[in-house]
Amino acid sequence: MIDIYGNQCESDNAFTKKARLLQSMYRVELGEEEGIGPTKNSGQKYGNMICGGEVSGKNFLMKETFEYAKERVKNKGKEETIDAFRLFNNLLSSMPMAFNLFYPLILLLKKNPEQVTFAVKSVFKDLPIAEVTEIGLEFIPIPADKYTKDKSAMDAYIKFVDDKGGRHIIAIETKYTDVLGVNEARNCEEQKQLLLETGLFGDEFEELLMSGKVKLTQIYRNLLLTERYRIVEGFENSYSIVLSPKEHPSTEAEIKSVTEYLKPEYAYKLGAVTLEDFVEVMIQSLPEYYAQVYEKFRGRYLDFDKVKTIL
Repeated sequence: MIDIYGNQCESDNAFTKKARLLQSMYRVELGEEEGIGPTKNSGQKYGNMICGGEVSGKNFLMKETFEYAKERVKNKGKEETIDAFRLFNNLLSSMPMAFNLFYPLILLLKKNPEQVTFAVKSVFKDLPIAEVTEIGLEFIPIPADKYTKDKSAMDAYIKFVDDKGGRHIIAIETKYTDVLGVNEARNCEEQKQLLLETGLFGDEFEELLMSGKVKLTQIYRNLLLTERYRIVEGFENSYSIVLSPKEHPSTEAEIKSVTEYLKPEYAYKLGAVTLEDFVEVMIQSLPEYYAQVYEKFRGRYLDFDKVKTIL
């Protein structure tokens, strides 16, 4: 298997093992050489890494997405955390996956906002979506002091208005094999206080958070960023969504670790959508050209039947 699909990683959990092999198979289908990773200074090659992706654009499903990625890297702000090597060369990374998932919608929104609105409404049936107004990627609101006072970012976001003109935002964390961080950021006392000030959590939560019994992990920081953005920008409502494969081993537990402390009236603030469901809706809802892009996405990222006969 290594001779054909390249080096794998012995420490991978069962799901990551399947996903890494699937991306290794995709690299072979592309005819690309095995590259080093996961960083440009790594000495080890892996089957899910390519070489020279910043020139070939082979980590992207559309030429337009590749051009957009180059533009984002070229104009990267000092506060942004976009890793160019990972974006262009790591087939397994959730960052280029997010670009592949949402940039087609950014393009189509300019041409046919009604169809994008229909598709997004079909995914988020419980949200009061009247019109999708904006979709973005790798977004860090600035200045940070107005929001979370750190470099927390939204992998993607969807802004919409309801039928009364109220503005809403869906902040999306995209995950492929990633596990939302279980470690607490350093010097996060200000962020903890900001989280408490949102008023989303029950009375017992404050003692647990401030005593360290509950850690300010990434999923809490993502929720904080979404809420702070809503408050500062004057949005009617906000929602934090984790978008990951249905077999992802930790998403459900990560969300439960937060929702058990949310006040019942705010339980809707945090949820999950499977990549499989999201992609299926795009295939069924969008014009043929864009639907074909999402069919390619499904084949590349979600067709785990391909690896069953090998593992």
